[in-house]
Order: sequence, then structure tokens, then C-alpha cells
Amino acid sequence: MAEALSAGDALVLAGFDVAAVRRELASVEPYAVEIRPAPRWLQAMWARGIAALATPWGVFVREPVLSRLRQGAEPARDGRLVVHELTHLEQFNRLGAFRHLGQYLGDYLRGRWRRLGHWEAYRQVRLEVEAREVASRFHPTGSAR
Repeated sequence: MAEALSAGDALVLAGFDVAAVRRELASVEPYAVEIRPAPRWLQAMWARGIAALATPWGVFVREPVLSRLRQGAEPARDGRLVVHELTHLEQFNRLGAFRHLGQYLGDYLRGRWRRLGHWEAYRQVRLEVEAREVASRFHPTGSAR
């Protein structure tokens, strides 16, 4: 299994400004967050199409995503994914793990109760909306190499 990569290093490889990310997500230190390969048992619980999962202890990704992050192959996509997951860590810090989980699951289940499909309900989770909005503000600042 591949070694972990710090979120700070992944941002640099994608050409993102780590200092700007720190300013936006003040309670998160990108170089202290490990991006690790997700174990098979964890991936088995993920819906198809899920690339990453943030936990209070770090970020788990599928192996191909970790390889892509290391290569800086798709800078805008990769950097925004890292910012998105770091935003979830900021949310954990702001809300606490239990409130974060409660709000996340509550929003998702309300969407499903309204007969939304999985992806529609997921996209309407307020914490996901916030993470997408924050990530959309960031772009590669130049060549990562």
C-alpha cells in the first residue's frame, strides 16, 4: 500500500497556494493532514464515485487518486479535491465530530425522505455545499514543477 502524502504537499504539487488555503481554513494545517490510501473495507462502504473521505484523523482516498495527487496530473481537479476535504476538517473543528456527523446525516436523510436519489441528496448536504463552494475559490497559481 502506498505511503501517505501530506495535504500541503498535494496542494504544492497541484500548484495551489498553501498560505491562501491556510488563511481560508484557519483551524487546519495542511502539512499536518495526511492523505492515506483507504483500506479495502472502508472503500467497500463507499458509494460508487466517491474518491475521498475526510475524518477527524485525516483524509482517505482510493489508490488511483493518491497516485494522481503525487503526479500532479490534474492540478485544478486535484487541488480542489484536497481543499474540499480540508474544508470538511475545518467543519469537524468548528462543529465537533458528533455535530458534524449529525448535521451531515440529517441533511442527507431529509433529502432521501423527500425521495431524492443518493447523489441529489448528497449534493444538497449543507456541509458538502460549503466544501464545494470553498474549493471553487481556489485555482492553480502556476506550474507546480
